[in-house]
Amino acid sequence: MFKVETPFHSSKLPGIALFTLCMVTLLGCSSEDMPTTSEVFEQDGSWRAVEAISASEAWFASSKGQWLRVTNDAGTMQRQIFGGGLPDPTDSAVGTHFRGLALADGGLVGTAVGSPALIRRGEFGSDGAITGRRVTVWQENDSAAFLDAIIALDDTTLVAMGDPIDGCLCVVRSVDGGRSWRKVPCGANGQGVPPAEKGEAAFAASNGNLSAVGDTVWMLSGGGASRVFRSTDRGENWTVTRLPLQQGGTMTGGFSMDFADAFHGIVWGGNWETKEDNTARAAITSDGGATWKLASDGTGPGYGSSVRYRPGSAGQQLALVGSPGGIDVSDDGGRTWRHVSDSAFYAARFSPDGEVLWVSGNGRIGHWPVSELGW
Repeated sequence: MFKVETPFHSSKLPGIALFTLCMVTLLGCSSEDMPTTSEVFEQDGSWRAVEAISASEAWFASSKGQWLRVTNDAGTMQRQIFGGGLPDPTDSAVGTHFRGLALADGGLVGTAVGSPALIRRGEFGSDGAITGRRVTVWQENDSAAFLDAIIALDDTTLVAMGDPIDGCLCVVRSVDGGRSWRKVPCGANGQGVPPAEKGEAAFAASNGNLSAVGDTVWMLSGGGASRVFRSTDRGENWTVTRLPLQQGGTMTGGFSMDFADAFHGIVWGGNWETKEDNTARAAITSDGGATWKLASDGTGPGYGSSVRYRPGSAGQQLALVGSPGGIDVSDDGGRTWRHVSDSAFYAARFSPDGEVLWVSGNGRIGHWPVSELGW
């Protein structure tokens, strides 16, 4: 339900290499090679989902129905855009606003906000690019439908979530790599999805409402109530814990969540309408989400839309991005923060080796070596 669109007026930064908008046909893609010494690039569209495959490759999804593949080969950035603006039963970008991406079983799976809610899948070819058309693998026509996030637990099991339908958050699961989906029923007492509270939904700000370690999945809500839902059976049944964050307003609560391991996690959000407010906008857990306590309350950055642990840092190094907040990092598990850039972004993902932070925003995408973040 919460689309969270913010204006961003890009200024020309020294050393920025500009992407020329790529016009593509419905079935195909185009690619360009651009020598560059910088890590931030202009790219038409609103980019709120990013999946990092490696330090040299990432995928992005846009408000215009496009998926963008970016690769970095020895300092040369190459991009390929999939999906055009022409109507087609199997690959239409018309009205398809992607906010979530996940990689599973040789394919890329994306979730689109709004009603009808769509999940689409594209198969990878041997070169790592999408082959053929993306296909719709799940559709929800309820007028309340609004998918906020998706995550892959492994190559076979995926979980997607959205705003409440029939009294509880909408949770759907796939056990075949995203090719087919089943809705998890509403329930109580640890069965199914617990009932939603008044005004409770989720923010589709950065594909950050879901996190997973092993068989455990966590799900984040916000708005009238901000809570963390926890499933220990790969998304089938859930319990729920209230967060100590700002909540009760239309645009308050948690916006993004990440777990470093099965015990240590962080939630970040705040009040989208007063973004400079740095009180009760972040919380951490050390017991797998059973209890939460406020983090750096009243100090450090305010609202943020994407928070991520750096792999290999034992839960100590984190990156936080926001618009207009920029990029902040923590060296002590989220207790203190240092500001490293004013560049505004919506979403962030570290490469699996922890060497690069990929970021996306309004009209821009980025590729930051962690040395530029002080690590």
